[in-house]
Amino acid sequence: MTARLIQRAQTPTRTALSGREIEVLGLVARGRGNKELAKDLHLSEAPVKSHLIHTFDKLGVTDRTAAVTIALERGILRLQSL
Repeated sequence: MTARLIQRAQTPTRTALSGREIEVLGLVARGRGNKELAKDLHLSEAPVKSHLIHTFDKLGVTDRTAAVTIALERGILRLQSL
């Protein structure tokens, strides 16, 4: 975990979120938990968790609330679409 945080701090630019990561983040913003996300997306929970980890890494955050906040601030998600 510490190594990941150090790497994040040293990486000024982030990779853009994939369409699926944005879709997952939008559902997170609507209050869906991992089980609900998996059901909505017809996946098991493991890929959902993987999408969330990649999203957190790309946004430079460590939790769901921060990810949604940053996505709203950057225009990745829009309040109208939630």
